[in-house]
Amino acid sequence: MAPESATGKSKDFLAKLGFSKLGHLRLGSSRTPSRSTSPNPSPNPPTTHQEQQWNTIKDYGAMTWKATETALRLLEKNADGFPPLKTAVGVLVTCLDLAKDVIGNQEEYVKLADEFKDMASTLAPYASKLAASDEGGSIALIIKSINEELGEIKRQLERGKFKKTVEAADDQSDILARYRKIDSLFRRLVSDVTLRTHVEIGKLREATDATLLRTLIPVDDARYNSAYSTAVKRRGCTASTREQILDDLRTWVKDPDGSKVFWMNGMAGTGKTTILYSFCEWLEDDKRLVGNFFCSRASASCGDLNNITRSIAYQLAHYSPAFRSELCKIHEEKQNPHALNVGEQFKWVVAMPLEKSKDAIPDGAIIVIDALDECSDISATALFLKVLMTYATCLPIKFLVASRPEPVILKNMQAPNFLPSMLRLHDVEQSFVEADIRLYLQEALYTMLPRPSSENIDQLARRSGKLFIYAATVARYVNPEDGEVNSKARLDTILGISPSSASLQEQELDRLYRSILSSAFDKTRLEERELNIVSLVLWTVICAIEPMTTSMMSTILAIPQEDVASSLSRLQSVLHVQEGPSGLVSILHASFPDFLLNEARSRDFYCNAIEHNTKLAHSCFDVMSKELHFNMCDLESSYDFDEDVTDLEQKIQANISVALLYACKYWSSHLVQCDLTSSIHYQLVKFLKFRLLFWMEVLNLTKFISTGSKLLSDTLNWFIRKAPGHTFKETEKELYDVDLFVKIFSLGACKKSTPHIYISALPFCYKSNSVYQNYWSKTHGLLEVNGTSLIQQRNAPIGVWKIYGSVNRVVFSPDGSTFAAGYGNCVEIRDVQSGEIVFSTLLENTASIMAVVFSPDNSKIAAGSENGNIWIWDIQSANLIAEPLNMEGTHNPFLAFSWDSWKLASYSGSTIAVWDSSSGKVLSGPFETEKSKYYNSLAFTPDDSNILLVSGIDMVHILDAHTGSDLAEPFDITNKEVGTLSSIAISPDTSMVAVSYGEGAIYIWDIHARTTICGPLVGHSTWVSALAFSQGGKKLISGSYDTTIQIWDVDTGNLVAGPFEGHTLTISSLALSSDGTKLISGSWDWSVCLWNVFTNENNMASPCQGVTGYIWAVAWSLDGTRIASGQENGTVAVWSAQNGEAVIEPFHHSSPIMSIAFSPNSSIISAGTWDRAVVSWDVRTGEMVGEPFQGHSLCVTSVAYSPNGSMIASGSRDRTIIIRDCSTGQMIGNPLCHNDWVNSVAFTPESNRLVSGGDNGSIYVWNVHTGQIIFGPIKGHKEAVYSVACSPDRPQFVSGSEDETLCMWSMTTGKMIAGPFDAHCGVVYSVTYSRDSTKIIAGFEGGTVCVLDAEKGNILASITGHTSDVASVAVSPDGSKFVSGSKDGSVRVWQLDILTSLESLRNAPTIWMPAGIINPTISDIAKCHNDGWVGLGNTHLFWAPPEFREDLCYPCNPITIGPHGTTHINYSSSKLFIGQTWSKCWKDGRQD
Repeated sequence: MAPESATGKSKDFLAKLGFSKLGHLRLGSSRTPSRSTSPNPSPNPPTTHQEQQWNTIKDYGAMTWKATETALRLLEKNADGFPPLKTAVGVLVTCLDLAKDVIGNQEEYVKLADEFKDMASTLAPYASKLAASDEGGSIALIIKSINEELGEIKRQLERGKFKKTVEAADDQSDILARYRKIDSLFRRLVSDVTLRTHVEIGKLREATDATLLRTLIPVDDARYNSAYSTAVKRRGCTASTREQILDDLRTWVKDPDGSKVFWMNGMAGTGKTTILYSFCEWLEDDKRLVGNFFCSRASASCGDLNNITRSIAYQLAHYSPAFRSELCKIHEEKQNPHALNVGEQFKWVVAMPLEKSKDAIPDGAIIVIDALDECSDISATALFLKVLMTYATCLPIKFLVASRPEPVILKNMQAPNFLPSMLRLHDVEQSFVEADIRLYLQEALYTMLPRPSSENIDQLARRSGKLFIYAATVARYVNPEDGEVNSKARLDTILGISPSSASLQEQELDRLYRSILSSAFDKTRLEERELNIVSLVLWTVICAIEPMTTSMMSTILAIPQEDVASSLSRLQSVLHVQEGPSGLVSILHASFPDFLLNEARSRDFYCNAIEHNTKLAHSCFDVMSKELHFNMCDLESSYDFDEDVTDLEQKIQANISVALLYACKYWSSHLVQCDLTSSIHYQLVKFLKFRLLFWMEVLNLTKFISTGSKLLSDTLNWFIRKAPGHTFKETEKELYDVDLFVKIFSLGACKKSTPHIYISALPFCYKSNSVYQNYWSKTHGLLEVNGTSLIQQRNAPIGVWKIYGSVNRVVFSPDGSTFAAGYGNCVEIRDVQSGEIVFSTLLENTASIMAVVFSPDNSKIAAGSENGNIWIWDIQSANLIAEPLNMEGTHNPFLAFSWDSWKLASYSGSTIAVWDSSSGKVLSGPFETEKSKYYNSLAFTPDDSNILLVSGIDMVHILDAHTGSDLAEPFDITNKEVGTLSSIAISPDTSMVAVSYGEGAIYIWDIHARTTICGPLVGHSTWVSALAFSQGGKKLISGSYDTTIQIWDVDTGNLVAGPFEGHTLTISSLALSSDGTKLISGSWDWSVCLWNVFTNENNMASPCQGVTGYIWAVAWSLDGTRIASGQENGTVAVWSAQNGEAVIEPFHHSSPIMSIAFSPNSSIISAGTWDRAVVSWDVRTGEMVGEPFQGHSLCVTSVAYSPNGSMIASGSRDRTIIIRDCSTGQMIGNPLCHNDWVNSVAFTPESNRLVSGGDNGSIYVWNVHTGQIIFGPIKGHKEAVYSVACSPDRPQFVSGSEDETLCMWSMTTGKMIAGPFDAHCGVVYSVTYSRDSTKIIAGFEGGTVCVLDAEKGNILASITGHTSDVASVAVSPDGSKFVSGSKDGSVRVWQLDILTSLESLRNAPTIWMPAGIINPTISDIAKCHNDGWVGLGNTHLFWAPPEFREDLCYPCNPITIGPHGTTHINYSSSKLFIGQTWSKCWKDGRQD
């Protein structure tokens, strides 16, 4: 239990004495008391009663002081191990003792002493442990502040040796205020120690080592005084310069009411970094420097904004033990919070631990960030500032940020809700800056002989203007630290440059740079070759995407390293070479590349970016050609993921040079800045044909594979732009193909293991893809994936993400870099290149998310749920701006941002509201319209003044966004001829509306003309469920209940792409990226798919003979050569039993096929149909045989030929069975009458009996010749019998039922002889016997196929391969195989002999089976996981791309026939190079 506060006890005591009010000072307040306005206050003399009260207070005060002194002395004793605290407590005791008799306000002294006693008692047990807490951190600053306050108190108390001056009201008030400040500081120490125990300190030390040091990965080079700072010649201000600016900064630090953020900005060269260096030195000396990060574009790590938060958190953890404790707790509870996006990262590793430890953080603690404008990613910079400005106001520390006044920084620093303190260095008065520069130059040129005159210094200072960089560059040029030069001659050269009449600072800097470069390019001392090398080196430094080392530059440019070093030595005034092994070369100031890349400014030294990037592109290709080879890092096994390779980092360092990595990462970045020349074209083609897969290895091993896709996309766009009219069509196709190949690899889980570029990605590549054509012949021993499904590229998804619910909305970000999906109570944003989640939120206690929309400026995302709630997030900071917005009584809102991103409109039910997207306040509305249905859409017009609303009751409104009034008469878009409205989309410019009706007809309306301008667009087989326009409104995308997606040309109405097939249920939402190259779709099948949309050729899917609908029946011809499938869409397909390819064009009927059967001579196939007929076709000619048999009044559910070929029987839901003579087609006798629907019929081997199963669970055995019932109704099943089959050589039959069991029956007695057997796989839809009658094959709901022992009923093999109900099974004539057909749209051939034979499994090894198993069974095989990996534990065999997973062949399943054709795969392990032998798959070795 917490002790009672001292303040409370004093208050109670004094109240009893009648002192309920204590003048200006409130109990517990730390405020400075008000001072008297009268110079000579004359209080009234006290009464006798008052004197008695004062005496009582003094007595209590004496008693309180004694207790306080005791507590403080104990604290002093316990602080023996921490001398700074011991000294401070000793001084405090002395000061309190001195003060107790001289402070006039005795009740305040009593209260103060009581509070100190309470504090000392709490802190005493922990005093000795504070010594281990930190050195120079938060505790040191607290002790320092206490000593400062005590020093001032002691000075005042001793002043005048206790003369009357101490009784002055001002002194009393000031002393009390300082004591209160001391009490507050001590309590900060209390807060710190109560957040941790001594044991916890040890744990925190371990956590710091194990967690922070290992996972935060701070950038040490970014510290102001790092070794890198010395290398780049960073330094503090010259003594006595910039004093006013530094004083202003110190004042801001110490001002408790000062802004939480101070922005120091100035143009390039104004000395920002130097000032901050000196400021950091002062902060560190004063124990106030919490953390610092000096950004630099010359360093990749210092220029990566993602490193700032991690580095600051790391430094904070060392500054404050309390912060460290809270940060470690968060690391234990949340996985890798530092790896999240910048917004979440800042929240978890800085803001939250700071908030929880704020009571232990001293006032005036500062974080410094310099040169924020030099971070490489502009959008990331904006994001960081948003995060900072959001959190800064509530954190116990302050931030100092310095940068150029770049637009993105200026915009975020001028946020309306928070303004920082600001200093513009370029606005500082010229004379002050000039004086400081003069002092700097005097110091910098002091060692020069002869020393420059004061007139020379004055002249240089005037020329510098406000640019310290000018002065610094002059100093480095005239008087370099290393190297002997003629300083006087150089100074004379600088002073001899004629100033321009315009006297602009930029011109002064330009003249200086030109002078320095003239010296470096001295034609009188350098040969032409040397001059060329200096130019080459200089321009490479300028054009490099990231800084190079000297050795990198030597390799990239193919020139000796000593020539590089020599060239750099001539450029030391403007470039810097870092000392040590890294030797990074960088510019000294950002103004230098600006100068060189501007021909008007740099003149003879101009760096032509196009020409030099062409040179660098060639160089990158050359390096890759020399250094790339197969198995770059000698990976030993393809079974392992890269992350499990223990010495991978060492392998990477040993085998991938920094020059090669640079070339692999940036060849495209240089290429896209070039012109398309024949030599560049040749290099590009050679790379694509011979080095592509090795390049992928490098990028994947170094975790840059997602950027590889972007490099290829950028190259493809550049190539199309530079080669108009498709002048290099073959190269263009190759770029499309490799882009697709890399995208599929990088978006899938395959990227987890680099060897699977070859083991998995290449075998599953389409045969028409140039990657396959270029590289397959160079390999052997890989999986051979064949069949018609791989012949031609199809419109399949390149990325598939399975989620936990139906996807209701998908949308692309305006820049196309990310996409969002709304489902359940979740909104996710994923990166387009990697597929990784960059934003995710789970909303508690809410209905499903139905609407998701990005703001046009890409800064916000809004979501609406089924119950009418609306949320708005800031994307960059991941913060919730408003939650939840709701108009009472609304539901299922439709949302639209205004074009300026300021407003958000919502339409729900009959209510429209317009919200402020930054605050969530209602700007206008709510407005009422007619009540609508589910299908609605709205959008702001481009000027944001109006709202276009298309309601679900087929009305189009144009509304005033401020008043909600109709600006024109609403018009009706009803089309009663084609049905009711099912989907709506508004074009981005709001000029058109696309609507779909009824069974799939799409029309496009012109809003202004109020008439249809295009339609009907007909391509889907059923209702259209989703529509979306492209960014420019030229294309329209449609998705349907038929699970396909199509793209239409709005102008012509032609279908230009599709169908895109990959979903298995209704398409719920669609979006096209802003550049039109990618398509995102969401579906009720719980998945989100990403698709490539080609623009180089017609994107129409090539016709492919495959399964075109649900499979309801399969059959195997008795000659063993053919397999047939009957489909729900009325198609009967006939396939080769050897390879699964179509042997004849499909037969078509007008209604679903319910059952099929081959004639015994295999020449005819007959089908029972939904429309009550039995239809037969000649398998050889494809012609229909005679007219369809009629006679049933309901659908025909089953057909069967008698084994002797003389009869055909059909069973129907009309409860009858009809037997016909095959030669005449005539009915034999009367229909056989069942007592319920007939689901299945089967002949006995002798052809004299017929077995039938009914929907009520009954079974009958009939005499075929007489039509009499032999047995029946036979009862044994509790629910419908879906399938019956007769044994080929035994007097028995089997039945499968809806009651999930199988039963064996005697044909002699009609009695059950075995069963019922429950395989625990669900409803039994189909059964058949093996040819030797020893086994029963059964198809179940959900996709399982089981092989059971016919006598015992035990399961011999349980097979999972199908993903939906197995409707039919049939055995091959030789009994070695069987075929299964499923509602998942696939037909699979299985090897029955191997599945059920231990010896066969041993003799037919498969990579799916683990090695070393003595008695293998099918249950031992590897599993195929949702991410496409087929694996056994940690052994990863291979990976299948999304489009092949449903058609994947399994062990003992050599052929699969699916919607896209046939797939067959040989998994024989004896022929494959995988696992430890994978590196043998490359024929040509290393190709060095």
